[in-house]
Amino acid sequence: MAVYATPQGDAARLYCLKCTANVGVQDVMAGNLYVDKATLEAVADFAPRFETAYLAVNARLGERIKHTQGKAEALDELQTGVRDFWEVGKRMVFRKKLSTALLAYYGLGQDGSVPKSASDTSWLDFAAQIVKGEADALAAGYPAMINPSAAEVAALLALAQTEAKQVGGSDRAYDQAQEAVAALRTEADALIQEVMEQLRFNLRKKDESSQRRIMRSYGAKFTYANGETPDADEQAGESEPGTLETAA
Repeated sequence: MAVYATPQGDAARLYCLKCTANVGVQDVMAGNLYVDKATLEAVADFAPRFETAYLAVNARLGERIKHTQGKAEALDELQTGVRDFWEVGKRMVFRKKLSTALLAYYGLGQDGSVPKSASDTSWLDFAAQIVKGEADALAAGYPAMINPSAAEVAALLALAQTEAKQVGGSDRAYDQAQEAVAALRTEADALIQEVMEQLRFNLRKKDESSQRRIMRSYGAKFTYANGETPDADEQAGESEPGTLETAA
């Protein structure tokens, strides 16, 4: 026996609400009052608000992914710049027979050992040490580093810091968008439940396949037992909710 399946996920909720809003108007115009006008008006008013909130979550998620990727790329470039700077610094000390004390300005051990990174933030700190250390080294009479220069490392550091801030902002925006759609779920579920209950009552005198067919036009979905044949119109295929989902 076919069993009505309550919409799971925001895409399924939106699909049901939009179907109800569209088909309900057509049925009223045709004189088929399967759902009362007050409920249809409530759905018509609510569906756009729910859709706006739902689409906002997906948009904020896209931004979050974009900024997260940007942060990762900027951090990779910064790591490369820092490692190159350290390596060139060690080579310069050897080539020009400079004091190994120079290496300390850049956060290295006097034996040329490099610090260990425990987190992404570590690389920001390493880069900042290089920028400050270069100024101190110049003041102490040491030559400037080149290829890369401290200025190039500073530019990579600034980019990485900017991308990190954007990730933080996009995280917050995504969280707020999720909270906004979550606040609407109870109302969405209540409206959908009301629509389905009215349909069951008003369609009770029709045969079961006709009931399901009409209910499906309002966005209802049904599950079937193993071996049970779905209704013909369901086998032919129906438009499905969007694939992007937020947490239910």
